[in-house]
Amino acid sequence: MTNDTLETETHPLLILDSAPTAANEFTLADQSHDSAENDVFGDDLDLLGEENDALDDEAGEGESAKRVFELKDPFNELVDAAERHLARKPGVFHRADELMYLNRDDGGRVRLQPLKSNVTQYFLARGARWVKEGKPVHPPPRVAQCLLEKTTWRYVRPLRALSPFPPLAHNGSLTTSSGYDATTRVYFAGDVKCQPAENPTRELAQAAIETLFDVVCDFPFASPAHRAAWLAALLSPLSRFAHDGNVPFVVVQANCPRVGKTSLVNLISHIVTGAECSATTHTKNDDEMRKRILATLRAARPMVLIDNVVGQFGSASLNALATSPVFEDRVLGHSKTIQARNDATWFVTGNRITLAPDTAERCLHVRLRYDNENPHLRTTFKHADIFGMVKQRRAELLTASLTILKAYMVAGTPDVSLSGWGSFGSWSRLVRGALVWAGQPDPASTRAELERDADVDRRDSRSLVDAWFAAQTATKRLTGMTAGEAIELATTKRAKAAAMRSALEDISGAPGQMPTAHALGRHLREARDRNLGGRILRCAENKKTAHRWYVEIVRTPKAPGAGGTGG
Repeated sequence: MTNDTLETETHPLLILDSAPTAANEFTLADQSHDSAENDVFGDDLDLLGEENDALDDEAGEGESAKRVFELKDPFNELVDAAERHLARKPGVFHRADELMYLNRDDGGRVRLQPLKSNVTQYFLARGARWVKEGKPVHPPPRVAQCLLEKTTWRYVRPLRALSPFPPLAHNGSLTTSSGYDATTRVYFAGDVKCQPAENPTRELAQAAIETLFDVVCDFPFASPAHRAAWLAALLSPLSRFAHDGNVPFVVVQANCPRVGKTSLVNLISHIVTGAECSATTHTKNDDEMRKRILATLRAARPMVLIDNVVGQFGSASLNALATSPVFEDRVLGHSKTIQARNDATWFVTGNRITLAPDTAERCLHVRLRYDNENPHLRTTFKHADIFGMVKQRRAELLTASLTILKAYMVAGTPDVSLSGWGSFGSWSRLVRGALVWAGQPDPASTRAELERDADVDRRDSRSLVDAWFAAQTATKRLTGMTAGEAIELATTKRAKAAAMRSALEDISGAPGQMPTAHALGRHLREARDRNLGGRILRCAENKKTAHRWYVEIVRTPKAPGAGGTGG
């Protein structure tokens, strides 16, 4: 039987969607590992080529030492044995429900990539001999495909993240040696050498804060709390493996262009990763945003920058991302749905950003304010080449950052009486707690400014509900009004419905003009059942006639120590 026949025959335990493509059909000459020109993928595929070569010859030297796979074995046993062989490759892991592998790019940086079928076949071929009826063959594509389509693996190591900085664990331990850390399930791939003190004190943490604040002394923070929020943003990716919670978006904005928003983010990235932050753009198309989010999370980057947002920021997908440890969506071009762990810290920059509904409470706010007309013409800086300085001092600055977190953990993470922050409770207790414990303003205090300025739609809805309540009270229509009745009231009884008329003119977009009942109904549905300043718009549905809308008053007592929901 020919090798082509082997690759296309149907196995009773596996239904192939289609026959293997030409890309999966190799000649026997390609199987030779002794010839450099036949090493199809080269050293750039394997992160640890020398270790792989050693494993290839683990039982001795030469072809006779390689593991033999007999294709007459039952398919399930063959796949299990293939998985065990694949698991011996040092750079192969499973992350969420995907098989992944590590390699180095042209710049020498370690990258995490999903395994493809032909690459899996290549790994299965290394250090093994595949035989059918006594003749050498290639690993069957269906075996590689089955390994890829599984969602659980017994032998392949789990990988939470690829990290360019030493991972800090829940117990405060810090892995400073490159490689895989079984405690955090993180692969530390960075070449930075940093070693915080084993038992740092609060005084060391305070000194570390001053060291980091010196780096950004040339930036015009709007207040000390905004500067503390920048430091919280720096600690966020470094704390990612020390807690199980979500991390808020970091919104960095300014009162005018060219003040240094993106530079602030890239300073964090140079300290955390040793390079600039990968940037993407914001889109109002939510389906497209979901695809970008999934692609970014699959790449396992510790930081992501959505740069220069214009207008409104936020969507259902982004709101879900901020409060979800795992993000799920369909792979572009495929029907397969996959999950990706959300370990990234997401940064957003822009000038006077407007946040979408429910997004403001999911954001940490850093604001710059420069009062002169031409910020780009400034010439007096303490750090003229700030990025060059950070590059030279990265180990020192990374050590200072980790010292703040480690000192707080060594102290037992003492309670500092923080207000709650909903879905970000674990992050808040560690990152906010460490900074407040070290004497800094609460970085979350800047969130109130964001929430106050956020969401024009929410303010419009509140204006409409307030106007509805005023008209309802003035006319004693306690059972409410239809949209048509409200328009008629605003048109004919201006004295009793002045606020209503103003609200309806805002909806129509033209002074003196009323919206249609259909347009008003849409705005009423958007405001329905939302607590807007203690007033909730309710709807008494009537399928035979028009719906009647009325406002009821609610008074919710504030719980002691309550401090917001945060999603």
